Amino acid sequence: MPMDTARPKSRRACPCGAFIAADNTDRLCHRCRRNARADVHGPPEVPNDFWDHPAIAAACTDRDMGALISAYRHHPQHLSRVTQDRMAAWLGISQAQLSRYESGENQIDRLDRLRHFALVLGVPGERLWFDRVVIPAQVGSPETSPPDVLAAPWEATSIARSVEETARSDLAISRRAALAGAAAVTVGSALVEPLQRWLHPLQNLSKWSSHSAISEEELVALQRVADGLRGWGGRGGFGLARKAVLGQLDELAERLGRAPSGPTTERAFFIGAELSKVAASMSFDAGLHNAAQRYYVLAIRMAKAGHNDGFAALCLAAMARQMFDLGRPEDGLELVQLGQYGTRRTGTPTLKALLLTREAWAYAQMGKTREFHQAVGMAQDSFAQRDADTEPRYLHSFDEAELEGVIGARCRDLAMHDPAQAVFAEQHIRRALELRDPSKVRNRAFDVIGLARTKMVAGDPEAACGLINEVLPTAAKLSSGRVLRKLEDFAKEAARHRHIPAVQDTRDAIRAIRTA
Repeated sequence: MPMDTARPKSRRACPCGAFIAADNTDRLCHRCRRNARADVHGPPEVPNDFWDHPAIAAACTDRDMGALISAYRHHPQHLSRVTQDRMAAWLGISQAQLSRYESGENQIDRLDRLRHFALVLGVPGERLWFDRVVIPAQVGSPETSPPDVLAAPWEATSIARSVEETARSDLAISRRAALAGAAAVTVGSALVEPLQRWLHPLQNLSKWSSHSAISEEELVALQRVADGLRGWGGRGGFGLARKAVLGQLDELAERLGRAPSGPTTERAFFIGAELSKVAASMSFDAGLHNAAQRYYVLAIRMAKAGHNDGFAALCLAAMARQMFDLGRPEDGLELVQLGQYGTRRTGTPTLKALLLTREAWAYAQMGKTREFHQAVGMAQDSFAQRDADTEPRYLHSFDEAELEGVIGARCRDLAMHDPAQAVFAEQHIRRALELRDPSKVRNRAFDVIGLARTKMVAGDPEAACGLINEVLPTAAKLSSGRVLRKLEDFAKEAARHRHIPAVQDTRDAIRAIRTA
């Protein structure tokens, strides 16, 4: 009998690599189909390389949770198709809501919702762009971790020692290590309650040290160096400028640790407070929120030792701005109110106006229109009473242009809750641009980006993109992380109009600058 020379039929393979039985008409093997059924009640476990897919990486770069959810659903590694109905059930929302999120029609900007979606899907901490406050440290040891500046005693020797230890700790690590091991910032009562000790007098320093006092000549030299380094701080960046600030801060703290109490020592502490605030601003610009928080706290403590409550309140206002950036307006408001209470009798008109604009900032994020306009009105009244010649030099930068720019940007924040506020935002920001010194390049960039975001809220995406395209060449030259983050915020807000060619071109241009 002749042999059958027909070729055997090719066997089908499951995505997992196993062969599928001949009597199984499914595209999955029996084991994978059994595992896939469990996905009905929640997301499946995914391998680490799942999050490296280009679509997911792009969504994280754009800070767009809607795009991330869509990329997750369409990921090629899923054993079975993840429908919108299934994803909506996992997230606890309706299919219609999910559809609007994925299309960009509705933005996901509530912090609690972002956290919930990330938790359900199991998004790794290093992929999160919105919640650095809850990402634990990934590297470092007790030997390399900086000291706890909130828990240290509020007396001069401990303050000087904390500054010295913190500066040396940060000088010992690279920017890459700092970014990789960024610890969680402190929030809530754990942050506010220790800072309330700022309201109490420091321990008596009369028998502090028998070493020589800081001379007037030393003080003049220290102030000259601090003034020069402060100029670097306004440009953002990390690198050599920040190392120079930390190095000078370390040397000054070491000297303060051996100096007796006295007028020159108090003034030297205030110079140290200025340097600490510069270090905090540089860290904040680089996205190192935990380091920024440490140096803001140290600046408050050194200002207290230097008997300068006004500067301490200014640092509290800066810490509040950080909390607003992290989406924690309640914490920011408590910090502002702490600064207001501590300077209720001594604050100058400019300081009171600045603190009131920070109070308004919190109300804008909370969507409290009445409280916002009340705080803004009080800020304007207080600012009108200022005498620029008698204000301390550390408040000189808060001029009329800055007042208008801050109010305009906060009106734009409020317009996210109440679109009718967009017209006020544009009026104030345009006034700020008229008044702004041309040399304040970074501040003008913030103004233009804020105006563009206002145009986006008002429903004029083409005009918004035109403004962004004007500022992109300047942004590319600035080594400012904050400017880039503001541009990323614009790109996220513009996502709902991505079908417009001009909008997509602008978003691509922003991405090119960020990845350059």
